[in-house]
Order: sequence, then structure tokens, then C-alpha cells
Amino acid sequence: MNDFFKTSSRKTWRRVGLWTLRIFRISFNVALFFAVGGLAVITTLYLYEVHRYGSRLDRAYPKLSQNSYVYAKNGEEIGELAGEKNRETVGYKDLGRYLPKAVVATEDRRFYEHGGFDIRGIARAAWEDLRSQQVEEGGSTITEQLIKNLFIPRAQRDNLSFWRRLREALLAAAYEQHHTKKQILTTYLNTVYYGREAYGAQEAAQAYFGKDARDLSLSQAAALAGFLHAPSTYPATREGYRRATERRNEVLDLMQKQGMISAAQHRKAEKATLKFVSGQNQENTVYQPFMDKVRREVTDILGPDALKRGGLRIHTTLSPKMQREAAASAKEVLYEPSDPSASVVTIQPQTGAIRVLVGQDGDFNLALDARRQPGSAFKPFVLAAALKQGISPKTVYDSHNLDVSFDGKTYSVKNYGLVQRGDITVEQAMAQSDNTVFMQLAADVGLENVVRMAHDLGITTPLDPYPSTAIGGLRVGVSPLDMASAYATIAAGGVYRKPYAVEKISQINFGHRNRLYDHRVSGDRILSSNEAAAETQVLRQVVKSGTVSEFHNLDKEIGRPSAGKTGTTDDFTDAWYVGYTPQLSTAVWVGYPQGRNTMVGVHGLSQVNGENFPLDIFSRYMSQATAGQPVLDFPQADMSEFKIKTSGYAVKPQPPQPPKLATTPAPLQAVNGLAQRIKNTVAQAMKEAFGGQP
Repeated sequence: MNDFFKTSSRKTWRRVGLWTLRIFRISFNVALFFAVGGLAVITTLYLYEVHRYGSRLDRAYPKLSQNSYVYAKNGEEIGELAGEKNRETVGYKDLGRYLPKAVVATEDRRFYEHGGFDIRGIARAAWEDLRSQQVEEGGSTITEQLIKNLFIPRAQRDNLSFWRRLREALLAAAYEQHHTKKQILTTYLNTVYYGREAYGAQEAAQAYFGKDARDLSLSQAAALAGFLHAPSTYPATREGYRRATERRNEVLDLMQKQGMISAAQHRKAEKATLKFVSGQNQENTVYQPFMDKVRREVTDILGPDALKRGGLRIHTTLSPKMQREAAASAKEVLYEPSDPSASVVTIQPQTGAIRVLVGQDGDFNLALDARRQPGSAFKPFVLAAALKQGISPKTVYDSHNLDVSFDGKTYSVKNYGLVQRGDITVEQAMAQSDNTVFMQLAADVGLENVVRMAHDLGITTPLDPYPSTAIGGLRVGVSPLDMASAYATIAAGGVYRKPYAVEKISQINFGHRNRLYDHRVSGDRILSSNEAAAETQVLRQVVKSGTVSEFHNLDKEIGRPSAGKTGTTDDFTDAWYVGYTPQLSTAVWVGYPQGRNTMVGVHGLSQVNGENFPLDIFSRYMSQATAGQPVLDFPQADMSEFKIKTSGYAVKPQPPQPPKLATTPAPLQAVNGLAQRIKNTVAQAMKEAFGGQP
């Protein structure tokens, strides 16, 4: 009986053991199946993500949107052009001694040990998820946070699902295979948001402390590292400042516990007072018109997305000293709030480099975009067309009121003040700004040729072959930049060089510089050197004995020879002076930007023309702009190359007159007769006294 129960018990336990073994085997196989399946899914997802982002994973550093910086001719930084993000990337060595350590201490203390994702961190985060009964952010390594910023679309970043976190972990592992820890940390510190609209350590250091990241103290670096978990909460208010100090101290504690700093360093940094700057420096408004030109030029050179991507270092032609002097001179002359505006543009004739660009009305760039009537400042272009045809400035025209028929209509052309000067040379007509002579000269040269010459010299706006064009009555108008450029062509000996603001462009990404553009000076010959010299010789007379000389001794005031021409429009709505030395060409425009408002009455003047406000500004500014430059004279023209015109509207030469016999004037005849009578009387007395001949 006992044997029976023993045998039965053994069978029972054997059956239990068999079922247990079967269950274990089944469980093992199921677990193995799911493990293999899970591994297959993870491997497939890993390979998919690597394939999807392959080229971006291989890249040493990502392409991040950042700001661009603009520098003057002397290397002075004159402005910042914002990219899509307020960021400036820097290399590892420019992150400073303390910031990388502080960030590792507070964000990922096992950064140098894991391979992209941290199993311990994930387990710790999972436990917290179980305790809170919901999925929360946590356990992310620096690499995973970087992956989120670089590869996860912004709309999905708040999705804390298991699958999104799995993707991050897999991409982080792949990213670690292609990058060193130093590269990963450098990229992370240049990517993350620190608050105050600052992305990346360099902009954050400037935004909070007004210094470069490499110059941050331990206390400041710890504060920035502490801002990363909640960047919008520091330190705009007193409460925010208190939290910033507390958070800094927490980071310092972590750094000491992890052996990154000593106890002495900790104590010193904790005692330091955090001093935050009030805000970033604003762009100097005196450079605003020039910065606008730089933006447009960079876009033309590199394309419309270049400034959005940013990272550019743009070196320009601007002279900051001359720019400030031009703006100050305009302000000294036009000092009342209700005074008209002014624009000043200076170009170096030998290169086309823009040295000065002044003139802004709100968002409107007067130097670039104003289209104003040039008046008599256009007349040199008529003369240039005449010289091109070999017509001498000594050609004579009759200065008188004209009735000009054009396009079925008759127009009256008169000189200012209704002056009719009679027969005068073209040279004299330029000095006196005679409208009627230049209207006749343009007709003789051909209005199409005048338009072509103006465009060739540097005028870019549309021009029409109308009679009014000859004396600056245009359909569209011209800009101060165009006028300075056209006169610069004359000053350069007849060679046109397109005006430019950008000398060279480099792109810096994480400390690595790549040269993108270098300006090359080139030109087109428009006038021969002798034709340009003859033009200058005529414009010199405007300064020495013409309209300019009535108001200014310009040669004395600026300390050197110059040439130029005034311009005034009807009702005194626009006033110009455009002049040049051998080294600089400058256009000055004065007027009200909105509409055609007269300047009569400004500063009590009954007439506002090129000879007062514009010439006053030119004289003040150019005396400073040319100071220290060598005094050069203009080349002399060989005037024998040009022929006096005697056809068309030019005055015909008078036929030769027969010579007249010389006659003695009546008063002289009377004197001679009296002398002869005295002589005869003396002779008779001598004869009577001595009885012989005298």
C-alpha cells in the first residue's frame, strides 16, 4: 500500500515537473520570440533612421541658422544682420573653461561614459513614470537632447511617447558612432535655447553678461548652465534674479560633487554677485542706410536665403569716420526738426567703393531709393555727350528764351530770373547754369545720345529722350547714389566702375572659416581720359567763377581743387550739389521726402537752391573727409582735340570785316594843333632875335 502511494506520488511530481518544464520552454520560446522580434524591430528602426538621416548624421557639425556680422573698411564692427535664430556658433575652445563642465554636471553627468543613451537614466526615468502613472520627460542624455533639437520636428517634440523616445535613443547611438564627445558637446552648446531670444552659448553670454562665452567666469558659466531647464524664468524680475542665483548655486554644488571644481573655487563663485546686462546693443542708426545696401548686395551675391542661414562675416567699403562726419554735417546745416532731409553719398572713383551712404526717412532709404529731379546737376551729362562727339566747350550759343516744339506741343524754356545772356560759350553756360544753351546743345548732340551717355556714366533709372531731360526734368528722377556714381566716372578719367559696398564675405561655422566672395575691381571706359579732363576743366569753372563762387570759396574751404555742379528744381523742391576731387566723388541732396514740398521759408530763405544747403553740407563734410589726403590737381585737357561747332543751333561765325583806316581822335588832333602853333611862334621869335634859323 505504501509502495502504491510512493509510486503515485512520484508520477504526480514527474507530471508536474514535465508541465513546468514545458511551460518554461514555452515561456522561454515566447520570450525569445519577442526578444528576437523586438530586436528585429529595433534593428529595422535603427537602420531606417540611419538611412533617413544618413548624410546629416555623417556631418561633423550641423548647419544652424545664425546671425551675420558686418565690418567697416578699418575692421570695426558696424552692425549685425539677424538670421532665423539669434545665434553665433563658436568652436569648442571659444566656449570657455567652465561652461562645458557646468552643462555636463547639470544635464548629463555620465556623458563621457555612455554611448548616446544611458540605461541607468532610462531605468530611473521609467521608475518615475511608473510612480507618476504617466510618461514624463526625463532620462535624456545630452546626445538625445541634441538629437531632439536637430532631427525631431518641432510639432513632435512635446510627444513623450515610448516610440519617440526610442527613436531619440537609436539616433543618439548612431550619432555617437560618427562624432567625438567634444563635437557633440560643442554642437549641443551652440544649439540649445538659453532665454532672452538667445540660441547657443555665445549669444547667451552676450545677452546676459555682455561678453563672449570664452570670457565667462565660473559663476557666470554655472548660471547659464542652470538656465537650460527653464530658460524663460530668468532673470527679468527680482524673483527671477533670486531663482537664477539659487540655480547657479545648485550647479556649483553638482560641479564640486563631481570633482570638476575645488571647494575654494566653489566658495568664490558662490560669493560672486551675478550682474546681468539690461539688453543687447542696438544697431547704430548712423550706419542704417549703408547696412540696407549691404543686405541687398549680399542677397544679390549669395542668393535670398544667405542671410537666413547666416554665419557670414561681411567686410565692407565703409569709412565709419567719414560716415559720422557726413551725418553730422547734414545735422549742423539742417538743425530744426521741421527742416528738410538730406542725403550724402561718397564714392571712391578709382574703385567704385562706397565710402559714405547717409540719408534715411523712417524705413525709407533716401540714398538708394529716392527718385528726385536733378535739375541743372544733369547738365554735365549733356556736355559729356558733346565732348564724345568732339564738340568744343568754346562753342558759342545764343542764350535767349526758347519755344520748343515736341510731340505736338510747344514748351517755353527760360533761364532762372528770365536772364538772356546773348552769345556765350558752353563753358560759360555751365558756369552760369544757363538752361537755354544746354537745351540747344542737347538738340545738336541728339537727345538719344544724351540719355545713353547718362546711363553709361552711372544713372540706372529710366530716362526719356525728351527736351526737358537736358536740363534735369525727368519722368522718374535719380538717386543720390547714381549721381555720385556718374560724377565718379568723370573723376576716374572716364572709366565707369559699378558702386559697391561689399569687399569680401566669409562664413564661419563652429569656428571654421570658409571664404565665399571677393570683390574684383573692373571698369568700362565711357570717356577718353582727355574728354574726362575737358569735362572737369569746365566744371572747375563752376567752382572758381560760376554759381558756386558766389557763395563759397570752395578750394580754400576744403583745401584742394574740386569740380562740381549745382542743381535746383522748380518751386525749390529739390536742391543738389554734386562735386569731386581726384580721390572722392560726393553727391548731396536736400529736400522733403514726401511729395513735392517747397523749401521756401526754411531758415527764413526766400530761395533754397544747390548753392546754399547742399553746398554748405558739402563744404563742411568734404573739408573733414579729405583732411590728411594728399592734395592732387586734375589733369589738364588738350583742348585742340575738340572743334568749335558752327552748325545746328550754334552761333555762326561772323564774316571777316575789311580793315578800317586809322584816324586820330578829335581831342588828340586839338592837342597836336596847339603844339604846332607854339612851335611856330617860338621859331619866329628866335629868327627875329638872332637873325637866322632856330
